[in-house]
Amino acid sequence: MFKARTLLERLDNPALDKPLTGNQNLEALGYSILDHLKKMLNTRLGNSLTQPDDYGMIDLSELRTNMPDSINDVQNAIRNSIEKYEPRLRNVKVEHVNSGDDLFILKFKVTADIVAERRSSLSFETVVEPTGQIDLSG
Repeated sequence: MFKARTLLERLDNPALDKPLTGNQNLEALGYSILDHLKKMLNTRLGNSLTQPDDYGMIDLSELRTNMPDSINDVQNAIRNSIEKYEPRLRNVKVEHVNSGDDLFILKFKVTADIVAERRSSLSFETVVEPTGQIDLSG
């Protein structure tokens, strides 16, 4: 049976490992995935003790000087990080969303299939702030 929560989530609160219905399990899985992505996308390359070389995101503040040419670089970095370090997702698509007149904020829509017993997908929006912080909303 596929576990919805990561190992650290299960260690943090083992009482939550009771059996869930299919819908509850899928919802818990979605929250767990989004929580992991928030942490991963806000970790800079070289700042992870377990994966010091390539876990996390490139320094987005450096790319701001090349806007709008670097939008594809950010888009690819998000997709590559998710594909490499979130095995519960497949068929990851990252699309740039026009954020209007504000050139200092980048928005992307991310869609992916959840690897689970039941077919399901996940869709959320990322907002890259001028500071390099990435916010997710699902």
